[in-house]
Amino acid sequence: ADTWVSDPNKPVPYHPTPSLEVLKDFMTADQRFASRRPDVVTYQTAPLDADVHFAGPIEASLWVSVTGTDADFVVKVVDVYPHDYPEPEGKPGAPRMAGYQQLVRAEVLRGKFRESLASPKPFTPGEPTLVKVTLPDVAHAFRRGHRMMIQVQSSWFPLVDRNPQTFCDIYAAKPADFKVATHTLHRAPGRASSVRVLTR
Repeated sequence: ADTWVSDPNKPVPYHPTPSLEVLKDFMTADQRFASRRPDVVTYQTAPLDADVHFAGPIEASLWVSVTGTDADFVVKVVDVYPHDYPEPEGKPGAPRMAGYQQLVRAEVLRGKFRESLASPKPFTPGEPTLVKVTLPDVAHAFRRGHRMMIQVQSSWFPLVDRNPQTFCDIYAAKPADFKVATHTLHRAPGRASSVRVLTR
């Protein structure tokens, strides 16, 4: 299992440049700023021997346990470029492409709505619970030599409002409701988290 500490007062930003607005380049922003954080867990493949094409929906099945009573789960699919990828020529200020982490798709699920949007339900602290996150459809080619990466985190601010990590009406939450919590992502047989995709 893998654990991380989620602090709603120190949320994971959605972009490397601090901003309270949605920056138009957030889908192309290098995700290395996120993967370096201790509150983001990452999984990646070895360099691919051949191109792999994703086509269609992506579904993440996460077996999680939390120390609070609510939590958000953000799942990101990332294309990691080789460390020897050539740098762009004649483009001063262009991002470094060697090791670039390209965001392919991402989605968030507010944990209390894991079973129904109409009937929110708190987590039982410490109890392994299945949470399914459906990402938007995708058509993307991971090229030979690239790596596939999954990032999992519990905030994506300010693209998604902060979760207090206590079961409450977030819009009426008081400062005292915002609690630090430890989240665990399970990988053992019988409770193995997974990501399902269609390839061609």
